[in-house]
Amino acid sequence: MKTHMRRVGIMMVSALLAVSLPGCSKKEAAPGVSGGKPFRVGFTVQDLTIPYFISVIDGINDHRAAYNVELLVHDGKSDASSQVTAIENFITQGVDAIVICPIDPVAPEAAVKEAQAAGIPVISWSELVKGSDAFLTLKQHEYGYTAGKIAGEWAARKFTNQADAKVMFVYVPEVEALAERGQGLKDGFLELVPGATIVAEQAGNTPEAGMKAVETVLIKNPGLNVIVACNDAVALGAYEAMAAAGKKAGDVCIVGLDATPEALNKIRDNTMLVGTVDIGAYEQGELFLRVSTDAIKNGPSSEPVYVDFIPVTQGNISNYF
Repeated sequence: MKTHMRRVGIMMVSALLAVSLPGCSKKEAAPGVSGGKPFRVGFTVQDLTIPYFISVIDGINDHRAAYNVELLVHDGKSDASSQVTAIENFITQGVDAIVICPIDPVAPEAAVKEAQAAGIPVISWSELVKGSDAFLTLKQHEYGYTAGKIAGEWAARKFTNQADAKVMFVYVPEVEALAERGQGLKDGFLELVPGATIVAEQAGNTPEAGMKAVETVLIKNPGLNVIVACNDAVALGAYEAMAAAGKKAGDVCIVGLDATPEALNKIRDNTMLVGTVDIGAYEQGELFLRVSTDAIKNGPSSEPVYVDFIPVTQGNISNYF
């Protein structure tokens, strides 16, 4: 699978930090018809400091012409109330569909009803907002389990005495889907190294959170040598903290999720970041377009659309370059 680096040609508009990706259109033509007025889809993401979302937007940007879609992206900046405001503004703007990757799946419920009352279908991304017309997600426990297993295999090879594996898990227990993913991280790792020493479980979903969490844990646990993170953003922040502490490749294992370009580069270069899990973030851009336009044209779907994933380590990193 080819790695697609950041190529987002986007323009910031409005106080909501919406991003407009306009398509060619003839305003008199029907929405969504090839060469006609494009479908307008509002997309509110959790936080644009998470590289995964940039890769998804890259994929949308590169394929949107084929679906005749104009995209408005809102950066939630890890603030659930901001997402609610974004949905209300998307309704006012008269978009054709709204996609939500929720920070808090309960907070937008009333706004979702408002959108649907206005004839706008709502698609949940990653975690379900009750009442959504469609749901694009992945099996969170399996996703986390796959990353945990990568770290567990490294620790099982590295340490004769399992207690010498001093592990830290970083995820977001407050978000149901990410809590499920976090449990997968732990289950995958501890299945292979049940005698490991768990030195910490910390909350985090961004590079800054990952760095701060690791810096804090290192104060009391300087022997920390395994970090299993809920995404590559956290893993990369953790990497910076471990590098600043003088930790070296071969002595430390960091594993993330999402297969972002920077994480893939570090795996290729045989650094402390030894693995990730690819959910085809770039490829999800086209899936996003398909699910969104299907909801606009055909109405609600009761069946979730699941995303596939592949573990990435030194064993298969060459496939990405």
